[in-house]
Amino acid sequence: MSVNLQTPIDYLKGVGPNRADLLRSELGIHTYQDLINLFPNRYIDRTKYYKINELQRNNAEVQVIGKITGLREVAQKRGKRLVADFRDDTGMMELVWFRGQKWIRESLKIDQPYVIFGKTNWYNGKFSMPHPEMELQSEHEKNLRSAMQAIYPSTEKLSNKGITNRVMAKIMQQLFLESKG
Repeated sequence: MSVNLQTPIDYLKGVGPNRADLLRSELGIHTYQDLINLFPNRYIDRTKYYKINELQRNNAEVQVIGKITGLREVAQKRGKRLVADFRDDTGMMELVWFRGQKWIRESLKIDQPYVIFGKTNWYNGKFSMPHPEMELQSEHEKNLRSAMQAIYPSTEKLSNKGITNRVMAKIMQQLFLESKG
């Protein structure tokens, strides 16, 4: 199939019918051209790494290198959450997941260096990061990445359905790969 700007978004590798429906209803993206015209809201500097003792109580997005030293499930009003102790040589913070716990628990490696990225919260006298982006440090160093990471428009519905900024970045990358063919 030849690709042009009017090609429906459903045909882009990695999108498929379910994601296409969400992109149409949530962001008005129907075609390759609509996707090309989806510009980032802002960019984040991914060259800076913070130490846990440098974190500020400002709910900022930060990148930290450390290790998971323990994992536990904590009961809450509805269901439970998964909590990981994350340490570097300056302190400890918690990583928290409210959904997808089984898959996350099975994929996490204890005492391996990770690069985590996300928004911090200050809660009960310590920092926490809900649903962080995580990558083993060895993988992180192998990946070519630009210093400035694009942050694309999103909605709560897209996030809840797993269409994260990382997914949007991959879809964009695929669009440019297919467009130059």
